[in-house]
Amino acid sequence: MAYLIYDPEEQHVVQQLSYNPLDDVAIKSTTTIKVFEGTVDEENDFITNYRLNAAGDGLENPYAGQSKADQLIKFQEDQDKIRAVKRLPQLINEVKTQCKKIIEDGFGSSSWKVEKAQEDDLINGNNDAMRALALEKKAIRDKNNAVEAEIQALDISTVAGARAILSYDVQAKMTE
Repeated sequence: MAYLIYDPEEQHVVQQLSYNPLDDVAIKSTTTIKVFEGTVDEENDFITNYRLNAAGDGLENPYAGQSKADQLIKFQEDQDKIRAVKRLPQLINEVKTQCKKIIEDGFGSSSWKVEKAQEDDLINGNNDAMRALALEKKAIRDKNNAVEAEIQALDISTVAGARAILSYDVQAKMTE
């Protein structure tokens, strides 16, 4: 009898052992893995294909009956969806961070742009230069909002949407 090690974070079986690792008290107290008794037909299935069943009390291969090549493709597609769910909040945070960085680098109080605009306004007796800077900052914030909306519009339940999330380049989008 073998023991199949299921990792809830990865959402699939990650290992097959000949012993139950949870018999070790030190491991049992520091892990989130789940252990199930069973075997994998390695001739027809990949060990990583096994996932929790709907009841959460056993394992099943959602790709059973398909060729190993097809199982591999389906597994990779599902893993992309899982990673995209984790990546989405990081991506949104990255957009906000990038926006703040662009504004701070270009328009911080010690920026030459701000200093020049203040001098121009003082010389000209108006606030046209500072207004122009404010409009530049607004354009950056608007770009931030557009990029964030574009990311939110991607459907991470589809393979194409998940892969778009995983390959999204915030810095390139913010500077185009």
